Amino acid sequence: MTKEQQRRYQDTDSLKKIITDNLKHKKFKLDCGHYVTICHQLGADITIRNGVNLKIICSQCGY
Repeated sequence: MTKEQQRRYQDTDSLKKIITDNLKHKKFKLDCGHYVTICHQLGADITIRNGVNLKIICSQCGY
């Protein structure tokens, strides 16, 4: 990847801010059927499978 291509990407803090500002404490049923509460201390970890159609599953089902 060239330096020009690298400059097009934002850092992870930008993504964390989007998630925190928009989804904090919201509850979701995942594609795997499990549930998650975003930014909750006992919340499950999630895996986002990137592609044309996003797939969001818990990390336990990601293995």
